[in-house]
Amino acid sequence: MNLPIIIKGCQQNDIHCQEQLYRLYYPEMIKICFRYATDSDGAGTIYNNAMLRVFKSIADYREEGKLDAWIKKIVVNCCIDFCKKKMAVTKTLDDNCGEDVGISAEAFSIVSAKEIQKIIAQLPPSTAIVFNMYVYEGFTHKQIAENLGISDGTSKWHLSEAKKLLKSKLENYTTPSKVNAAG
Repeated sequence: MNLPIIIKGCQQNDIHCQEQLYRLYYPEMIKICFRYATDSDGAGTIYNNAMLRVFKSIADYREEGKLDAWIKKIVVNCCIDFCKKKMAVTKTLDDNCGEDVGISAEAFSIVSAKEIQKIIAQLPPSTAIVFNMYVYEGFTHKQIAENLGISDGTSKWHLSEAKKLLKSKLENYTTPSKVNAAG
């Protein structure tokens, strides 16, 4: 079945078309959900909530843009809602905090994307949320602050903190281990 037919069916609440749309976007969108939830239960909850929003709103979809982008926006918003419910970002800092931390390109060439995701999942939850929103979704600090109910400075602090923590963890991959001299 082609996409325009699936969309039309979804707009008419056809359960088979809804199932096809759900399955079609699952592989791509569940990856986004995992960046925020870090476990399969949470990611599944986010994706299910997002698709419920899609099905409730699809009657208003006018094909003015790409369906992929429209669904992704809904998924990202559901990720943000999930994170806001699950935890509160409590650190409040002024706008001049957070130093810019550079991570070597060598670290990213050595470490797989899957390994980087594992490292990000180990970050403090609020820091990981800000990092994901800034790096993966392209939100500005102002947008992050508005979405999470924090200050721009707090967003900048969390991003800086994420970069520091990632840098220290990635250095483990680029620094040769010390050889026992007693050998």
